Amino acid sequence: MKKLSIWFISILTIVLGFTSCDDVEEFETCPEVNINVENETGSAVYRFAAQLESIEDVRFTWSIDGEDVDTGNLNDLASQIFDYRFEPGTYTVCVKVASDECPIQVCTEIEVERDENDPCPDLFFESRQYERPMQYKFIADFKGIEEVSYGWFINGELVEDSAPDEDNYLIWNFDEPGRYEVCIKTETPDCPEGASYCKVIEVEEENNACPEVSFTKEMEPGTVGTYVFESIIEGTDEVSEIQWFVNDRLIENATDQEEGNRVLVYEFEPGEYKVCLKVFTADCPEGVIYCKEIAIGEGGCPETIFDVQPQDHEGVYKFIAEVQREDALYYWYINGQLAGDAGQYYFIYDFLLDQTGNVPGGPGEYEICLQIETSNCPREQSEKFCKTVVVEGSSVCPELFFEAEQDGDNPAYYFYPREFEGMANVTLEWSINGELVDSVSGAGDPFYYQFNPGTYEICLMIETPDCPEGIKYCKTLTVQ
Repeated sequence: MKKLSIWFISILTIVLGFTSCDDVEEFETCPEVNINVENETGSAVYRFAAQLESIEDVRFTWSIDGEDVDTGNLNDLASQIFDYRFEPGTYTVCVKVASDECPIQVCTEIEVERDENDPCPDLFFESRQYERPMQYKFIADFKGIEEVSYGWFINGELVEDSAPDEDNYLIWNFDEPGRYEVCIKTETPDCPEGASYCKVIEVEEENNACPEVSFTKEMEPGTVGTYVFESIIEGTDEVSEIQWFVNDRLIENATDQEEGNRVLVYEFEPGEYKVCLKVFTADCPEGVIYCKEIAIGEGGCPETIFDVQPQDHEGVYKFIAEVQREDALYYWYINGQLAGDAGQYYFIYDFLLDQTGNVPGGPGEYEICLQIETSNCPREQSEKFCKTVVVEGSSVCPELFFEAEQDGDNPAYYFYPREFEGMANVTLEWSINGELVDSVSGAGDPFYYQFNPGTYEICLMIETPDCPEGIKYCKTLTVQ
């Protein structure tokens, strides 16, 4: 397997110099910061590690060409390591220490060149703490992801497969604290030796003395992008402090001072955000965190498109939405009737299956529509995107055959049809020289007919639900 090396940068012993003057402590010197860069030749995935002699409660901000892109988890030393997938080009990557005493920033310049002749995909995923301290979300993001199947591995064990038309993320609850290696791996016909990308994460133990915390979110009426978050704290009435964070940045202006910051009102610009609530109590002095991700769309509702894929069985189609929004709900309509389960980004429908209720089915022409609802796009404001599907009748018809047996020396014959599946439920139509002469149940007696001398064409015809256009079998008979 081609694999990006996994390295963790240890935090050096805290070395601080102090002088005392009027009981005011100052740093004699700020710690030195260095950036280590890791990259496999030909890959656009880079790993940066900040090395320094730490000061207490230090946090880092990483930037690319002057724009902040990652700050790590709250109060987590994992923010010292920053992974990123680039497009080819030249970039300046900087790390800034969030300290009033030592506002340090160190930068390094890189030249990114992706080997386009490498047949293996350049795998990459992001990792972040999700709603709980021991719950993580891993999001795969690499060129060609829509064409590649891959697997998620934790400490070498396959935990989930992912296909091109499935979710590109893994949400995982870790049962125990510890160090875990999380990888995505794939093999393709062009890359038979396989490719992989891995990260090591430190999962910290939850404090059982901490309360259960969460929050609700609602859009403020009459606004676009302004949300009201209200904390829910269970298990204690004694709260020491409540903090709100947006993308790991502490929101200093408390919205609800009288209630101890239990409510946050925040106006967002278009983009993706992580909102976190951190609660401190006497029994939980380090605090407990609960986070949610929200996406604020550019210009309101996102563009609604989907792909139509005929399946192996006749009349069965799969519809796949191409809108990548974490907070999206999906509503599928057939000829104006709601038919799909909200929340599913794909929808499979068998038009030839007997349907119930108001949902249509059977051969014919259908209008399939998709409507999306997001956090900043109410359903009633979202436009429908539609396509037309023409469903042909099934061509699964039985194979007809019959035997003719003369009735002694008489110019009369018995006609015995060969049995076929479902024969008892259909009507057999017998015709002679194109004229219908008898219709009998498939489970009835053989067809009997007395002829005059001559030549005749005898035909058997049937129609079934699976063979709506019918099928016919004929024989020519000469009667002396």
